[in-house]
Amino acid sequence: MKVLLVDDSKAARFAMGKLLKDQGLEVEMAASGEEALDKIATEDINIVFMDQSMPGMGGIAATTAITSNEKTSHIPVVLCTGNEGDKLEEMAREAGAIGVLTKPPQAEKLQAVLATIDVETVTEETPEPQTEAATEAASGIDMDTIMAKVEELLKKAREDVSAVEKKLAQQLDEVIKSSEAKLQPLHDSLKKVDERIVSQVKEQISMDAGNHRIQLEALRQQVETGLDDMKEHEARLREDLISDVNGKMDELLSERLAEIKDSVKDTRSNVEASLEEMEKKVSGLKGSMLGKSALISILSAAAAFAAAYFLLQ
Repeated sequence: MKVLLVDDSKAARFAMGKLLKDQGLEVEMAASGEEALDKIATEDINIVFMDQSMPGMGGIAATTAITSNEKTSHIPVVLCTGNEGDKLEEMAREAGAIGVLTKPPQAEKLQAVLATIDVETVTEETPEPQTEAATEAASGIDMDTIMAKVEELLKKAREDVSAVEKKLAQQLDEVIKSSEAKLQPLHDSLKKVDERIVSQVKEQISMDAGNHRIQLEALRQQVETGLDDMKEHEARLREDLISDVNGKMDELLSERLAEIKDSVKDTRSNVEASLEEMEKKVSGLKGSMLGKSALISILSAAAAFAAAYFLLQ
């Protein structure tokens, strides 16, 4: 008898699958409602244990898809859920499920569900209904044996699950410790790299600051040298300007003195000529009073010209 166990939880599939295998059942597994429908369409499945809450297609929808299809409606579906309630059982019945099994499965309920299924006669055809007496007789014969076996299987399953959980926890601790030990050199290396980077950045900043100070000092010296050169150039220009001005003043004075000397010479010549002419006129006027007055005037004029000549000289 092949059972399809549908649950999105790997741990739940492991626990439930072990219980079903211990019953001598062949177990196929699916992680979603969609995958369950694909397996039912391609494989010979005799019973489905369907998880109620799954991402994507939930258990109710998947159960309805199975029971409403003529090709798969003969396959009994047991809805497995972590919740209990009359409403959920009603929804399961409306979807076509033969029963509801609470997770984790209890021995009595699992045994009761399995007892309702004839493992020898479940086929693609719908089995003929048994009489009430035959059902009660079969249940009375197998109930104690099945209950004892289920209890034993559940106890073993719990022990196995507990051992697996402890082993997984131990392995997880070991993995974490191993990972921390393996990552410690990397952490140390990263710390050294960070310190090295910080040190290099500080050195680079210090070097850049030193270079800037050197450059500023060189610039300051260049500016001071330029100012000194400007001062020297200014002094030379001032000396050259003063020299040029003095030279031009000397030239102007020389030219002016030459002109004055030429003018004095011309004036002297004119004075001398005037004196000669006056002497001639004086000699003609000596006998008369008028001549005397004229002579006085001429002599005064001659004295004025002579005084001017000597001043210019």
